[in-house]
Amino acid sequence: MRRVLVGLGLLVLLFLGTAGSASAHVIASTGYSTVSQDGQRVTWSLSLEYDVLARAVDLGTPTTDDGQRAQALDAAGDRIATYLHDRVVVSVDGAACEPELETTAVSRRATKAYADLSLVFDCPGKSGAFTLKYGVFADAEAVADDHTNLVDYTFADGSGRTVFDRSHHDLTVGDNTLASSSLQFGKLGVEHILLGLDHVLFVVALILGAQNLRSLVQVISMFTVAHSVTLVSTLLGGISVPSVVVEPLIALSIAFVAVENLLGSTRHRLPVVFGFGLLHGLGFAGSLRITDEVSPELLLSLLSFNVGIEAGQALLLLAVFPLVLLIRRTRVAVPVVRSATGVVAAFGLFWFVERFFIT
Repeated sequence: MRRVLVGLGLLVLLFLGTAGSASAHVIASTGYSTVSQDGQRVTWSLSLEYDVLARAVDLGTPTTDDGQRAQALDAAGDRIATYLHDRVVVSVDGAACEPELETTAVSRRATKAYADLSLVFDCPGKSGAFTLKYGVFADAEAVADDHTNLVDYTFADGSGRTVFDRSHHDLTVGDNTLASSSLQFGKLGVEHILLGLDHVLFVVALILGAQNLRSLVQVISMFTVAHSVTLVSTLLGGISVPSVVVEPLIALSIAFVAVENLLGSTRHRLPVVFGFGLLHGLGFAGSLRITDEVSPELLLSLLSFNVGIEAGQALLLLAVFPLVLLIRRTRVAVPVVRSATGVVAAFGLFWFVERFFIT
């Protein structure tokens, strides 16, 4: 009986943790940067989630209208420039270049509004190694305690991509190796699936519906193949599907698989998982932005990101599947597993309604 209570408690904690994280969606955020050098001038195009920046800089009353958001950004230009001055830094041999916030605009990524900020750094008379430092939201955990920024950079001394996060906040151009870049993108893949609650619950639904290890390996393998296909195809320019279509369908996929589990209708699970895996691959691709031509370095970054996703998925399986197997050996297996499946279905339906009818 003790094992049953422990198992049930762990499942409850899993879903309560999921619910708590879902209600604090703004805490985890992703930004995007393109940095390029033109002589003594460096342009840093920075995209940040509008709602997170609004909390950090106080852009006024929250709004769902992008036109009003653009006006708020324009009106708060001086405050934004002051906020970013010591948090987005370009320097040459330790001497900081003078920044200027040149333009502001609003764009859309997935279902979120983004503030597009163009910073221009003037480095007159300076020559040497360029260093980028990034600490946006680093001292504002109340608004974003898990902020990541994906950076594409092009300088005379080198180009490539990197990831800025809480453990990596500076880069000296020319020092970033393929190995370090690959490690960063692999880490990003792990974080993306484990912090992406919709992807986590889809995998949990697959685990709850698997009768044994063999069936679980089959569905997870099908899911892996499918999302890898669309991840690579999307990022390399092969396909493009609007996020307003992808995000609600990802939520619906969670509810669909969970309801199938409740009805015991899993005969066609493999083709269903493959189809939904294609959708989730589009969602994974939304975490990255590719701005340059296909190259070995780009392919290595994509491979590292995908390997990170699979590693995170494996960690999730190791954490949840043994617990499910343990509970299934008890007398209360059916009500516990069905209750957990019902919670997963409820989240999927809620997110579908939220993304399709509200966002």
